[in-house]
Amino acid sequence: MEQKEPIQPKVFISYSHDSEEHKDWVLQLATRLRSNGVDVILDRWNLKLGSDVASFMERELSKSNRIICVCSDNYVKKVNEGKGGAGYEKQIITAEYITDQNTNWVIPLIKNNLGDKKTPTFLAGRLYIPFDEPLMYDTKYEELLRDLLDEPILPIPPIGENPFQTIKDFAQQKIYSIK
Repeated sequence: MEQKEPIQPKVFISYSHDSEEHKDWVLQLATRLRSNGVDVILDRWNLKLGSDVASFMERELSKSNRIICVCSDNYVKKVNEGKGGAGYEKQIITAEYITDQNTNWVIPLIKNNLGDKKTPTFLAGRLYIPFDEPLMYDTKYEELLRDLLDEPILPIPPIGENPFQTIKDFAQQKIYSIK
């Protein structure tokens, strides 16, 4: 049996710096993902004093296999208004979407979002993963990790043979009488 080469996806995390608590939650998520085989790009690790922030966003977003957008109330507002780093990242992401709208490149992750709009307008209609319920954290984390590592919890079963084909084959048989 042929073994699948393990994948190590490069994942950019886009979020807004809403509060120290929110930034720490994102940092903990990123740290856990890295410990589970995901190459996470996070501004708090990869940006140094004096770095060109816009260049960092452009370079790392375009190199990433996937993007996690942490959709807090503030993030959704900033993205929809085109403000700050989140607004700039939206421009880069939407430019990529123009070439392939059917991609699953971006994963909306809902956290600290009590508003009616759970995702920014440009991500409306995309499947998202809610992380607002603390008791469900581990379940949602596993769902996210499995998606990133392409290890579905419910793999698609193989397609079996058509049971009616046997009947059709039988009906096509010629019966000869013996005298």
